[in-house]
Amino acid sequence: MQTIIRSTNVLINKEFQGADIVIKGEKIISINPYRAIDVAIDLGDRRVVPGFVDLHGDAIEKEIEPRPGARFPTSMAVVELDKKLSMAGVTTMYHAIGFNDEELSKGRGTGQSKELIEEIYEANKKHLGVDNLVHARFEITSETSLATIKQLIIDKKVDMLSIMDHSPGQGQFKTLESWKKYHLSAYEIEDRDVEEYLKSKTSKDKVGIVEDLVSFGLEHNIPVLSHDDDCEEKLNTLKNLGVTFSEFPLSVEVARKAKQMNISTGMGAPNVVRGGSQSGNIAARELIKEGVCDFLCSDYHPASLLMSPYRLKEDIDLPLEQGFAMISSTPAVLAGLSDRGEIKEGLLADIVIIDESNFPKVVLTFKNGEVVYNGIRGFNL
Repeated sequence: MQTIIRSTNVLINKEFQGADIVIKGEKIISINPYRAIDVAIDLGDRRVVPGFVDLHGDAIEKEIEPRPGARFPTSMAVVELDKKLSMAGVTTMYHAIGFNDEELSKGRGTGQSKELIEEIYEANKKHLGVDNLVHARFEITSETSLATIKQLIIDKKVDMLSIMDHSPGQGQFKTLESWKKYHLSAYEIEDRDVEEYLKSKTSKDKVGIVEDLVSFGLEHNIPVLSHDDDCEEKLNTLKNLGVTFSEFPLSVEVARKAKQMNISTGMGAPNVVRGGSQSGNIAARELIKEGVCDFLCSDYHPASLLMSPYRLKEDIDLPLEQGFAMISSTPAVLAGLSDRGEIKEGLLADIVIIDESNFPKVVLTFKNGEVVYNGIRGFNL
């Protein structure tokens, strides 16, 4: 089956231009000048961009448990979020699944994460609309999770790996008070148990654990990221281990140093849309304005990906072309996905159509040449 779509506003070769796009099977087979083909689906001036590639999104957590204690079946949550992703223009999602300390999760953390990853993996093979992949997030003090993560990597059920250190005094939690504020509400741990818990963690060989897992991931061709980098020393350590991109650097200075070391950097799209970090850290637009942020991810809010290029255009006059590259072509390159991320002959037909007439919204999403979301009234292929 062949489909031809036309618009005056297609992102091709880093600029918006008129074009007729021919889709056959899963791929874009040709890109032609505007109105070069007699019969095409005319989308008018609707903006046509590559499908969004999201390297880090943990919205699945809220889909499973939208309120504390109100859990829904994992299989249902995966399907429902998949639908929302297609509506948000996300055609490739890396679900960020955390492997946190067993002590915090009362022995359920590793098992729950493994179950969720296996559900995503099986559902993705059988019936999901977009590509649902896995980004395993390893807390460096959760050594009991190591064997499980390694087996999941061997089984090719993990597609990306990041290293986290959420201990107080560095990274995201600069003080013990900020660590307590988050962890006492998010996990089943009492204030009186905190000191004993933290003391038990300081004696662990964190460097050895990190080195072992990073090496294992790289040996299996898994991209490995660092997380919440806050100083040059941490960047140097991770760079020496083979980590080549960093998510959520905590200052302009750290992000600038990362770029000098050829470490790519990424921030959360919700940070852009809301105008700042929900946890009081650096505003993403400050890094982008300084040219030290390469990509954006959904973090916890998939709909923010679409709005982030428009907000960056409004706030710092970043061209829309560059904003959309931060959520499509750049993350695709960083993830090693050479078959997507651009509207280009020979690549997968992962394409998003945006209507800007009232408020920017996705109205049509193609995944592998098939329509997985249609929000245009009366539209039929």
